[in-house]
Amino acid sequence: MNRHWIKGLVLAAGAITTAGLHAAEAPVQRPGYVLQADVQGSGAMTVVFESGFGQGGGAWKDVIAGLGADCRCITYARAGLGKSGTDGKPKTIDQHVADLGAVIDTLAPGVKVVLVGHSYGGLLATEYARRHPERLQGLVLVDPATMGQRHAFMQADRIRVMADDKALLAMLPPSMGADYRVLIAQLDSPGATTPRAMPDVPVALLTSTRVPAAPFVFEETAQGKALWKMQHALLFAGFTRGMHAYVATGHNIERENPAAVVAAIGSVSAPAGGANH
Repeated sequence: MNRHWIKGLVLAAGAITTAGLHAAEAPVQRPGYVLQADVQGSGAMTVVFESGFGQGGGAWKDVIAGLGADCRCITYARAGLGKSGTDGKPKTIDQHVADLGAVIDTLAPGVKVVLVGHSYGGLLATEYARRHPERLQGLVLVDPATMGQRHAFMQADRIRVMADDKALLAMLPPSMGADYRVLIAQLDSPGATTPRAMPDVPVALLTSTRVPAAPFVFEETAQGKALWKMQHALLFAGFTRGMHAYVATGHNIERENPAAVVAAIGSVSAPAGGANH
């Protein structure tokens, strides 16, 4: 994940919400806990949203508004966030992907969906797409995390990355800190750099380009942003069709330029499956 999401998370002081004033709550049963999803709108296209680390469905409210009521939109909070329950154990990437699959199978059975993921949610969306391409109409990755990014960052500036980790863990509540430790252990493992075959689904990848005057973490520095762009170029190269666009915003593209995300969703939902490389 691109770790500058924590700035907004800390400022929000835990105010994680779900999307939409007119959304219908829909529980999704999991072993040992219940995920709380929200469904709003109706129509031929179903879009499932996977939020960034520590964020609930409310992050997508402007994108959902831009899609309009004719699109069926599904958001949810991962285990332990918002109204979703938890078994008290930090979750691995595989476990989060399984939960995402349960949301899709429960609320969109037999329907191909457009899957949209931001940051850590983009990594989960990518992994779900690799395993279940038959369930997707299209894939939209909004400034996504990648499996190989931590290795690239650590090679570039290990001292800075480790210092950032220490500072971030000091800010996070204990349960989220446990999730973060499990996640970085997975991304730091040798297997994280193993090449992964990407599915033959239309993809739209959005990459943020803004470098702030006062970088919060390594990813926000000029060097970190250059590596972030390289990670996205490598990720996109694994797909056979779609589009990769650069957006002049910070990490939270869905909040700063929701129209770009709406357009990306439209590009992968077209009958032809979007433009080619």
